Amino acid sequence: MDIGLKGKRVLVTGGTRGIGAAIVDGFVREGARVALCARHAEQVNQKVSALSGEGGDVIGAAVDVSDTQAYANWIQSSAATLGGVDVFIPNVSAGALSGEEGWQRAFDVDLMATVRGCEAILPHIAASDDGAIVVISSIAALEDFGSPGAYNTVKAGLIAYASQLGAAMAPHGVRVNCVSPGPIHVEDGFWGDIKRQQPEAYKGTVARQPFGRLGLPSEVANAVLFLASPAAKWITRTNLIVDGGFTKRIQF
Repeated sequence: MDIGLKGKRVLVTGGTRGIGAAIVDGFVREGARVALCARHAEQVNQKVSALSGEGGDVIGAAVDVSDTQAYANWIQSSAATLGGVDVFIPNVSAGALSGEEGWQRAFDVDLMATVRGCEAILPHIAASDDGAIVVISSIAALEDFGSPGAYNTVKAGLIAYASQLGAAMAPHGVRVNCVSPGPIHVEDGFWGDIKRQQPEAYKGTVARQPFGRLGLPSEVANAVLFLASPAAKWITRTNLIVDGGFTKRIQF
């Protein structure tokens, strides 16, 4: 199925590892033109080089999204290089850090970087014929999962923000949706660390999965690509759960 992403101009934050890398791979595979950023220049260069070597139209830069000016500069320069923006995927997360520092990092990286990124991108994306923003949240925002903390709370805030932004931007032709993944196995990520360091906790989480395994980054990326594409033209202000049935609530 051709979902209509060929030639789309796409910006992805945190595009070198895990879910973000899978999202970038998916857009490139569909023929989109992609600008990605991440904190580490070496990882950015490796990702861009690998995809460019496969024929992908990709540019990248080392950016810390908590650096407001550097982040804004990246958005403006990427939009200029691509000749506009059709899709924006604010994907970066500070993770589930503990203590007051964890709350501050979650606020700065997960929440405010998304807000600032969306505000900076809106003039560009509103000029698109089919603008779309897909915010990456988490099932931790939806029900009791883990311990009380910044990650869960801020991810819930992102869902509310995306819905309200979607209402405000619909008259401008821009759709805004969320994707909330469940436990996703990334070998050098959170669940990979849990498997190595707390194998019983990992097995317990797998046992709660109806399909008997954790999800894959590519499975989340496929959902993101669909919501970002013209194939989802009549979908906005939706939070799509991608968790293999992990959450037990009824999704009215």
